[in-house]
This record gives sequence, C-alpha cells and structure tokens, in this order.
Amino acid sequence: MIKSVHAVDLSDIYIPGQSLGGSSATFATLLNPLINNILIVSGIIALATIIFAGFKYVSAGGDKDKIGRATNTLNFALIGLALIVAAFLLTNIFGSLVGFGNFFNPK
Repeated sequence: MIKSVHAVDLSDIYIPGQSLGGSSATFATLLNPLINNILIVSGIIALATIIFAGFKYVSAGGDKDKIGRATNTLNFALIGLALIVAAFLLTNIFGSLVGFGNFFNPK
C-alpha cells in the first residue's frame, strides 16, 4: 500500500527533519543539519548557475564576447560544484573522525 505524502514522517526522508534530542542535544546534532542544508542550497545554486550559463551560451548568437562570458560562467560554476562536492566529502570524513557521524548515517 502506498503511503500518502502527508502521512510520511519527515525524518524518514530528510535527515535534518530529525528531532534535536531535547536536553540531550549535542553540538553534532545541531551542526549536521546546518552543514547538510548549506551544501544542499549551494548545490542548487551551482546547478542553477550551470543552467544559466548554458542559456547564455545558446543565446549568444555567435558573438565571441558573449560566448566567452558564458564559458567563464560555466567554468566557475563547475569549479564551485567541485568545491561543494569536496566540502561534502571532507565534512563527512572529518565528522566521522571526530564523532559527529556523517550525513548518510548520523549518530
């Protein structure tokens, strides 16, 4: 039987939706959702920038200056996306070493 979207608990599908633990909240339970949300928003912004750069490239109409600007925008967006992925990996590695857990399996 398929559950209604309204009947699904948010913590089952989205890690920051988990409760902070009341009085047993630790720094890790506060920091994990914050880092995860920042990385998600950054990834969405990078994806939107890549789409915008593609639109600028297609609408350049053969103008070399506009094509150059679109290419630069795409390069910077891809570099930003690579930095976001690196930040995600580093925070997961550092978090598991320090005891914060990681975003796939929070403690």
